Amino acid sequence: MADRLDLTAFGFTPTEGLIYEVLLTEGPGTGYTIARAAGLARANVYAALEGLVQKGAARMEEGRPRRFRPESPSTLLARLADRQGEAMDRIGAQLAALTVPDTPTLVELSSARGAVQLMGHEIARAEKHVALLAPPDGCLALAPHLRRAATAGVELVVVSTGPTALGNIPVDIISRPEWPGEPVLMIVDDRGALIGARDGDRFNGHFGSGAAFLAAARQTLSALSGATE
Repeated sequence: MADRLDLTAFGFTPTEGLIYEVLLTEGPGTGYTIARAAGLARANVYAALEGLVQKGAARMEEGRPRRFRPESPSTLLARLADRQGEAMDRIGAQLAALTVPDTPTLVELSSARGAVQLMGHEIARAEKHVALLAPPDGCLALAPHLRRAATAGVELVVVSTGPTALGNIPVDIISRPEWPGEPVLMIVDDRGALIGARDGDRFNGHFGSGAAFLAAARQTLSALSGATE
């Protein structure tokens, strides 16, 4: 049996996640028909439906009785990604305002989507330069952040394993190197670096700020960038 849809990590209640799944699998309906399909009391279902509408996961159609329709999964994912990006920007600004001693860090990354969000956040914070090596679709996902950085005068070095159109931002193309998957590397302002590999939907890598980790990322990126086509 497939796992139930769990949206609690994104601010939804368990009941809202269940009702959204029912809307997707059973189709639009009234509070009564949705409650019957979910096997829940109507009062609980109406509260969950109102929550889904407020959070952009469903919409209420005009007419009587009221009918509720789910937003598509792609629409919901886009809205969640946008909200998470805004939340990351807010917390980044708040953390930057705190005065604390700099200490080397090393964070393990296992989500491709999470890695892209982290990289975008770090590029947005760049003040001097960014060096990036990523697959073509990874470069495209980061394109808005790269363009804003370029407009702000940040020096960009972008390398990819395939043709990538980033407008006025030049991209060096390299042959795919010996690597456990597709290489993903980034260095930002000599203060943080990412070394990772993407294999399909899986991602393995680390983001760190230690001097040795930065040196390793810099040397690796330099060696791989030398294999331009």
